[in-house]
Amino acid sequence: MLAEDFEYDGEYLKDWGYIICSTDSPSGFESVVSDSQLTFDTVSQLGGKLFNLTSSYYENRIEITFQIGKYSCREQSFTPISVYELRAIKRWLNRPGFHRFKLIQPGWMDIYMEGSFNVTHIEFSGQIYFLELNFVSNRPFALHEPVTYSFQTTDIDKEFAFFDISDEIGYIYPDMKITCLEDGDLEITNSSEDRTTVIKGCKKDEEITFSKFLTISTSLSTHKIQNDFNFIFPRIANTYNNRKNILTFNKHVKVEMTYTPYVKAVM
Repeated sequence: MLAEDFEYDGEYLKDWGYIICSTDSPSGFESVVSDSQLTFDTVSQLGGKLFNLTSSYYENRIEITFQIGKYSCREQSFTPISVYELRAIKRWLNRPGFHRFKLIQPGWMDIYMEGSFNVTHIEFSGQIYFLELNFVSNRPFALHEPVTYSFQTTDIDKEFAFFDISDEIGYIYPDMKITCLEDGDLEITNSSEDRTTVIKGCKKDEEITFSKFLTISTSLSTHKIQNDFNFIFPRIANTYNNRKNILTFNKHVKVEMTYTPYVKAVM
C-alpha cells in the first residue's frame, strides 16, 4: 500500500492529523492480500485424473488491515493519542453502517470501496501511539466511480454503442431512465446478450425508470407497467473476448444510464 491518506464518508484521514503508517515492516516489504478470491467447486472424474468445474463463487468480501498514527509535522514524529482523540476517531470509523472508503494513492483516482472499520490500539509505555484498522467491505472487489451515458435515438440511428470497463466477466444492472418520444411498445436489445426488454403501451413523454436493484417505475400513473413488462431488465455485459455493448431501441427515446463497474485491484 502506497497511500498515506484515505477518504471515508467524505472526510480525510490527514484532516484528523493522522497518516497511514506501518509499525512492523522495517524491510519495506509487506504481505498483500488481493481481492477477488474465487472458490471453485469441482467433481472428480476418470479416477481423480480430471476435476470438472461445477460452479465458482466469491465466498468472502475484501478485508484490509493497516495502521495509522497521529503525526506531528512540526516535531517530525508520531505523538500519543489521547482517550478523547481515540473516542473521536472511533466514532468516525467504527460505524454500524457501510460507507464509501477511498485510498489516496496513484492509480486509485476512480476506485473506491464500501464498508466499515474495526479499530484496535497499539501502546508503548502505557500510551497509545498507533491504531490498527481492519476495513471490512461489502463486496469481494472494489468499484469504479459511476459511469454515465446520455443519448437520444434518431430516425437514422436507434443504436448506442459503448464498452463495458468492468474487470469482472459477466453483467451489471444499471440505473436507467428512458423518456419515450413516441407512443408504442418499447423494445430494448443488447448485442452482447440474447435478451430483449419489452414494455407495452408506452406513451409519448412517459419516463420509465429501471434501477440496479431490479425495480421498474413510470411517471404515468395510468400505465400499469408491471402488467406490460416482460421482467427482463436491461443490463451491461462483457465476455473475456468482447466488451462492446450495442443497445438497440425500436422507438425514439432519450436515455440516461449509469452503472458502477467492478474493479479488481490490489491495495
